[in-house]
Amino acid sequence: MATPSLGEDTAKAVLRQVEFYFGDSNLPKDDFLKTKINESEDDMVSLALICSFSKMRGHLNLTEVKKADDVPDCTLKVVAQTLRTSSSLKVSEDGKKVGRSTKLLEPEELIEQLDSRTIAASPLELNVQREALEAFFGQYAKVNSVRLPHHVVQRMYFCGTALIEFSAAEDAQTVLEQSLVFGGAELELKPKKDFDVIREKEVEEFERNRSITTSNSSNAEEKYPKGLLVAFKLKSASAGDSAEQNGSDEKKTAENENDKEKVDDKHGSPIDKVVEKENKSSISIYKDDMNVVLREDLKDVFEKFGTVKYVDFRIREDKGYIRFEQPEAAQKAHAASASAKGGLVVKNFIANVEPVTGVAESEYWSLLRDNQGKQRVGNHFHWRGGKINRGGKRGRDGENGSPRGRPNEAKRARAA
Repeated sequence: MATPSLGEDTAKAVLRQVEFYFGDSNLPKDDFLKTKINESEDDMVSLALICSFSKMRGHLNLTEVKKADDVPDCTLKVVAQTLRTSSSLKVSEDGKKVGRSTKLLEPEELIEQLDSRTIAASPLELNVQREALEAFFGQYAKVNSVRLPHHVVQRMYFCGTALIEFSAAEDAQTVLEQSLVFGGAELELKPKKDFDVIREKEVEEFERNRSITTSNSSNAEEKYPKGLLVAFKLKSASAGDSAEQNGSDEKKTAENENDKEKVDDKHGSPIDKVVEKENKSSISIYKDDMNVVLREDLKDVFEKFGTVKYVDFRIREDKGYIRFEQPEAAQKAHAASASAKGGLVVKNFIANVEPVTGVAESEYWSLLRDNQGKQRVGNHFHWRGGKINRGGKRGRDGENGSPRGRPNEAKRARAA
């Protein structure tokens, strides 16, 4: 009887994932895995434990597995068989443990080696997928890992520059000498050390600006309404990845590119309705399209919690803001999102909701007032980090003094 095995795609994904866990770029920062290795006499870790990690459960379709003991023996056997093909991993004879085939280098030497075989590639779309980049650069050399660093200021966002680690420094140098086009844009390729220098300067500038912003915001703390704002992020209800709302064709995109919103009467240009009407053509086209969210769809969902004063959102974006009339409504919306599985249902999407507080809230109202008479309040104001009210890094990065939105293409490139 033939020995069962993983499908080709699954085997590749499993091998890549476990090589990453034990790889030079992850293991030094993975305290949990390092502890497990140090506790072992042979520097190896339970394969069942590795298979119980969330990403491995996804690759292996282990939906019912909650802990290592739940992983079926048949799964361990086929995974062990796959991992034995790796040159960077070793598997125990009984197939129940896995580890690195070589010792981890000392930190300074390891960093030097990592930097020598890693390049920075930009500009890239904010919703670029690691798998797409790995497949693209994998055409030229073996890719060990792909990292998507956060923007220095807007921590919720990818900065527009990916770090591609190859298996050898020679491979990285070969790719640096190429002229490559990805996603319709010519890539700017540079050594990781050059990226680190630019990044360090951006961090220093951000810290300086943050101290100024914090000082200024404390003086104006009582001059804006508090607790009325929530931020939301849309994700596909059928996948874990962030959803880019898909329309039917590019023509429809062009027809709705100029949809604009206005600010309310108290803090900007007057409006008579809670949510400004969508362009008539966009409503007729997308009203019944479950893969495209309109402002009216968001209004219908959030009005369950209280009166909605304004929906700060544009078609095809995956983030936005809701301004309520009363703080209690914002609290109810956040509580409902937290108690639901993943968030609130909006057509084929799940809206994860977070309150906007502290510096982020102050900046929103301040920039909104400064923006009176201009188009859309939220064009450049970003949702800061996963929990806006945690008091993490905050900063001002608006263009032309406008609040929330997505950085334009030129700015994405500069952010890298």
